[in-house]
Amino acid sequence: MSKKSLKAEWDKIAEQWHKEVGEEGIWHQKHDIDPVIFKLLGGVKGKKILEIGAGNGYFSRLLAKKGAKVTATDIASKLISFAQKEEKNNPLGITYLARNAAELRGVKNKSFDAVIANMCLMDIADAERATKEASRVLKKNGQFIFSVTHPAFSDFRQYWTIAKQKGKKYFARVVPTYLSSSAEKFIFPIAGIKKFEATQYHRSIDTYFTYLRKAGFLVSDFREIATKKPVVKANFKRDGDTSLRRSKYSKTLEKKMKELAGREIPLFLVIGSVKVK
Repeated sequence: MSKKSLKAEWDKIAEQWHKEVGEEGIWHQKHDIDPVIFKLLGGVKGKKILEIGAGNGYFSRLLAKKGAKVTATDIASKLISFAQKEEKNNPLGITYLARNAAELRGVKNKSFDAVIANMCLMDIADAERATKEASRVLKKNGQFIFSVTHPAFSDFRQYWTIAKQKGKKYFARVVPTYLSSSAEKFIFPIAGIKKFEATQYHRSIDTYFTYLRKAGFLVSDFREIATKKPVVKANFKRDGDTSLRRSKYSKTLEKKMKELAGREIPLFLVIGSVKVK
């Protein structure tokens, strides 16, 4: 997909996405992912940090409130405009730039202590080049930390099913393919939009590690994250296996099975790395 097309996808729903994310991130970011990123980062006060794929800038603002000196970029200029408006209303010293993560023009070499890519690399067509750009702008021993949907268990082509083992039923993930990289449309559930499709890129964990190695990074941390989101029990008519795709379940047994799956099957992945070259 061209840079122009990707930009158009996100500019199209910028206002709704801004409202969805708010000032704390969507549920999974706030409760599952962001606490892990902050733990890997350690103290940020006084550090120069670049966030790529920053969206409306909520995470950059969290960093700035902890004392970091932040620059934030995103390919969607309309999302950046929302972030700039917030900076104008509530100044935190953040610089927002409309930039493709794979081409950080105007961003100086070796100028940051850390680069963050929070739930965006799977949305970037040239993630390999974006990783190289992260390396370029980082100081030696700088951190590159990124989060993605878990390539093995949360791929948009997968779905839940019921499996039996030793007489017991479990929710399981159907994984039709894994090693082959691909680009496909993913439907985002966003309030106020009946249907929004955006392009996502499936890559194996090995592929991400290859990108890091080629860019001069050494992996320092690897966290597979299960969700803390509670499963809600509700009454509704079953319609084939579509109920397995929902967050609400009609039977107590299904609810317990989903709770177990939520603890045992990680939906997200956070990788920490250090620039060694």
